[in-house]
Amino acid sequence: MHDAAAYARRLLDRGDIDGALPWLEQAGRAGDAWCVRALAAALRDRGEYERAERWYRVAAERDGGCAFGLATLLEESGDTAGAARWYARGAELGSAECRTNGALLLAAQGRQDEAERRLEEALARGDQTAGHALEAMERFRSFVYEREDMVAEAIAGGDYAAALQAVAELGQDVADFRAHPYFQDDAVKLFDKVADLTDDDRPLVWKGLLLERVDRWDEAHRTLEEAARRFPGRPYAPFTLGVLCRERGLVGEAEHWLRRGAALADASSMWQLAGLCLRQSRFAEARDWYAAYGEHAGDNDNRDVEGALERVETLRRTAGAVTAADAGRLEGLRAAAEGGNVDAAVELAGLLEEAGRFAEAAHWYGMAAERGDVAAGLALGELLYGRCEAEPRHVVGWFLPAAEAAYERARAASEPDEEDVGLVERVGHLLMIANDAFNAEKWLRRAARLGHGKAAWWCGDRSDEYGDVQEAERMWALAARRGVAWCGWPAGRSMVRRGAYAEAEPLLRLAWDGRHDERPLHEAAYWLGLSLRGQGRLEEAARWLRTAVDVHHHVRSAMGTGLFDPRAALAEVLDELQRHEG
Repeated sequence: MHDAAAYARRLLDRGDIDGALPWLEQAGRAGDAWCVRALAAALRDRGEYERAERWYRVAAERDGGCAFGLATLLEESGDTAGAARWYARGAELGSAECRTNGALLLAAQGRQDEAERRLEEALARGDQTAGHALEAMERFRSFVYEREDMVAEAIAGGDYAAALQAVAELGQDVADFRAHPYFQDDAVKLFDKVADLTDDDRPLVWKGLLLERVDRWDEAHRTLEEAARRFPGRPYAPFTLGVLCRERGLVGEAEHWLRRGAALADASSMWQLAGLCLRQSRFAEARDWYAAYGEHAGDNDNRDVEGALERVETLRRTAGAVTAADAGRLEGLRAAAEGGNVDAAVELAGLLEEAGRFAEAAHWYGMAAERGDVAAGLALGELLYGRCEAEPRHVVGWFLPAAEAAYERARAASEPDEEDVGLVERVGHLLMIANDAFNAEKWLRRAARLGHGKAAWWCGDRSDEYGDVQEAERMWALAARRGVAWCGWPAGRSMVRRGAYAEAEPLLRLAWDGRHDERPLHEAAYWLGLSLRGQGRLEEAARWLRTAVDVHHHVRSAMGTGLFDPRAALAEVLDELQRHEG
């Protein structure tokens, strides 16, 4: 066991993660906690979260580092209860990281006093990270309480403009309110206080926006409805609620509130409403609302009304129409769907979507999806994201069951179906847009291993950031073979550097072929010359290095600097050729 662990360490020191993995596993099975931790971390960095979790659990009860690794993995996966348990265990084992992160998790759960007490204990033991966390908490507390003092002072002096400014600033620091929900209710009360004392709808709208951003949607919805009710002549609340509903895929409700804003001559509501009508193939309404926007927009608004009107006309000419036969079937399908027939609900939703009746279509797709129809959930996700322009964070959940099924099919197939692979990558892309980097990486690495070129490109770059050169090279090579010419360059360069000259050659040729689309790829000529030199093909190497000299100005202009001089390599090859001839 000792020899396996020592050998694994030497391999890791050389950057040979592939070579180290089996030795880490052997030593880990024999009880070496350091090797278990290193193995789990490497697997995590490669996106193999399930295997990483299993290995962390092997030693988490007795090793603080493994407890910390397991806790962070669980926290990012959404299992906060499991994370709290392992942070606590790691703290018992003496892990300073577990003490600090466990306290921050308590703060994120609203247990602020307990969190601060634990951080103070950690600081007393010399944990400077805990000290920095306490300083950040104190800064945020001061920020909130300063706003309270500013509002009180402004109200006492009758300066309501200053009170409005104070609460306007309050809602801007969303990340801290998410990290420290303990202070959210203080902010909510302050918004309410200013709203009660000023004849202005903005404090309630700002309150609603903050609540929505910290995932308190029901309260946000009620707050914005209240603002619209209390200030019926002002468009800010209905416009804001309309946009938030659209982002969530609540198409019918979004249209209701945007119409309220448009009726109050709000140009922004008109623009949003026009887009909503256009996406539902209601071309006459879209044209009218774009035209109305043009009449009401201010001088500083530079939206392209003429271009929007041209787009309406283009789509109107190319749009299909629901046939009379299909239209006649709607009522029968509706009756069957209302009776619980899932197939009828899906067919009805499809016809309604084709007719541009998105709110109704979403209802029936949702009914079918909730009863276990995976394809209906995917159709709903595509409708809401692709056609209604809902935000990925609100709709990606509808894609997940279909994507899981697609992943299992693709993994089991000798030749994965491209649509299945594309869906796996699509989920990773949506999660990335939704700022869920942890789960995005999981899905993009799945897609990459199934052969998706662009996903492999992303994974190669990510592994390179981790310092995992072998996985980066593997991913880049896969991407290059799957049509991403750019990746032939870093993959081939990596291979040349480690002496795999023949393996590098075809990838560098792919990169060179893509040089017209990506100017930096002119550098491939240099590495191709080195690849050929390494294979002993000196005359070819000399030709490519001459080419590298000729095109090096492209490399310098594209990169902003020259990191190498191909003339030196060319001189060496010419010298070798001369000596061979002699």
